[in-house]
Amino acid sequence: MTASSTDLETQERIQSCQRFLRLMTGVILGAFATIILMTTVSTGELVQTLGRLLYYLIVLAALCSLAVWMYRLKIEKHLGQLQR
Repeated sequence: MTASSTDLETQERIQSCQRFLRLMTGVILGAFATIILMTTVSTGELVQTLGRLLYYLIVLAALCSLAVWMYRLKIEKHLGQLQR
């Protein structure tokens, strides 16, 4: 494996992390907007249950985003060390 193929592989990992982070941002925004729309229409038991589930989805997506962001930082730091 050459240095350029390692750099290419690292860049692909970083791009994958970026795609995942964008997806999680969309999930968080979509869930938040859905909660707002549902509670505007009703505050019934079903809406409360779905709102709670969406809230947990937001928390899970935020935690996953944080983990992937930390992984991406580790990759970028390693890439910076390789380029020296």
